[in-house]
Amino acid sequence: MAIAPVTAAVFPKTPPGAKVFRSSAARFFGWAWMVFAAANLADIIWRGHDAASVVAATVMLLGCGVAYVGALRPRIVADEEGVRLHNLLRDVEVPWRGVERLEGGDAVYVHAGGRRFRAFVLQISPRNRARFEAKARRQERKLPDHVADHVQGRTHTDYAVEQLREMAGQRSRGAKDGATEPTVTWAWPAVVAVAAPAAAFVIALLIALL
Repeated sequence: MAIAPVTAAVFPKTPPGAKVFRSSAARFFGWAWMVFAAANLADIIWRGHDAASVVAATVMLLGCGVAYVGALRPRIVADEEGVRLHNLLRDVEVPWRGVERLEGGDAVYVHAGGRRFRAFVLQISPRNRARFEAKARRQERKLPDHVADHVQGRTHTDYAVEQLREMAGQRSRGAKDGATEPTVTWAWPAVVAVAAPAAAFVIALLIALL
């Protein structure tokens, strides 16, 4: 199997001019785990020659799959055609003409086709949101009034929703025809990234226990 097609499937290229919303912190920890796992796998290949080493190797690979699915893959992509939510194991694609409403709060929500789709990335818990708003109120005293009114209580989730609403307004006015229904599909590279090492772990563990 060629490496280039596999890489393109796992990390697809972003269309030119598209806006991408993702968590920098999650990506940092995801890549940190990848480096950690690669170093440990190299050590296992060099020194390990028993069943326990095989089990440890499958654990490292399973961790890489989880890091990819939970930290590196999730993102929101908005381009000329519409908005796509790349969640853990599924992708949601909504054409701009099909976007009924964009909602913020604890996460980014896209309403389309009578359904509400939640983005996995840019989520914020009610506790963290309250903490952020309290911090913003303290900082407002140091800012000019017109600046304070603009940033008051806004999180990264709110900023993303604001930009998506602006894009939706511009694109939907210009599009007079085309699809309107949302499309939900399984992200098979993500499914395989978790299922394959999980199956390998179970097999290796059973062999080690026998």
